[in-house]
Amino acid sequence: MAGRPRNPEHLVPVAQVIQPQQMLQEEWRLQTLLPAIQDTEEAIRWLARRGLLKNEQLCHVCGNRMTVGTFNGHTDGKRWRCPGRCNVTKTIRDGSWFEKSKISLPNNILLLYCWHMDLPQVQVARELEVSTRTVVDWMNFIREVCEEDLRLHPQQVGGLDEQTVAGGTLGVRGDRESGRCFMVEVPDRTRATLEPIVLQYVLPGSHIIPDGWRAYGNLAQVGGGIYLHDVIVHDQHFVDPNNRNIHTNNIENTWMRAKRKLRRQFGTSEDLFPSYLAEFLWRNRYRNDQHYYFSRLLTCIREQY
Repeated sequence: MAGRPRNPEHLVPVAQVIQPQQMLQEEWRLQTLLPAIQDTEEAIRWLARRGLLKNEQLCHVCGNRMTVGTFNGHTDGKRWRCPGRCNVTKTIRDGSWFEKSKISLPNNILLLYCWHMDLPQVQVARELEVSTRTVVDWMNFIREVCEEDLRLHPQQVGGLDEQTVAGGTLGVRGDRESGRCFMVEVPDRTRATLEPIVLQYVLPGSHIIPDGWRAYGNLAQVGGGIYLHDVIVHDQHFVDPNNRNIHTNNIENTWMRAKRKLRRQFGTSEDLFPSYLAEFLWRNRYRNDQHYYFSRLLTCIREQY
């Protein structure tokens, strides 16, 4: 008589696991996402196909390939188990971004989708029937992913024949043609603080147009004269009357949008300020692909975990 079939060593067939570039081409809406993750088992497969759950596990004791089987003692209904004598077990979420989450995997995915839609946290808690505290915590974790993505993939603005404008108390810079920008929280607005930031984030050959703050006065000499430099004094005008290409309108608009979002999200909490700023910068970086924010976020999580 044949023995019981051996449990599988993968959550999904290896050939079904898609690459990050394929993920970035997926445009999800609720009407397509909900059927795809209609229950925990479907959600496990959906995540495994996108590299967001480990599709295979090795036993850390004996090195054997672990197998996945039914386990009713966990909300996921499955777990990894070593078929060897050591009998080691792991949760399906082991080593993933979801490892410490106590909410269901379908709700975890929907929470990511709600963040992509920029829904208020109270509304997310109501829709997913989880506590506001849970939503707050996981939104913080998502912003940490944004921060890490910005750190892993730094961008410089400007370049030859590109205009870069500057202003604000955070060291705000923007590339007028591409719309790229960076914002750096600074302890003060002295020349000693701001000039190294300019060298770090602004490409040589850029035409920098700051406001009249005195710490910007030496920009034409920074780095041995690698930048062009004009000034807009806001007490006098926002557009140079002699050259309408010299203005700070774009960066002022960017900073206005940032302040509006920051105030809406966290009020005056200084501890959370850097992470909310990172979220704004992340969304701004990928704003031309807003319909793909969700897929972009998933690829960031995959890269980091």
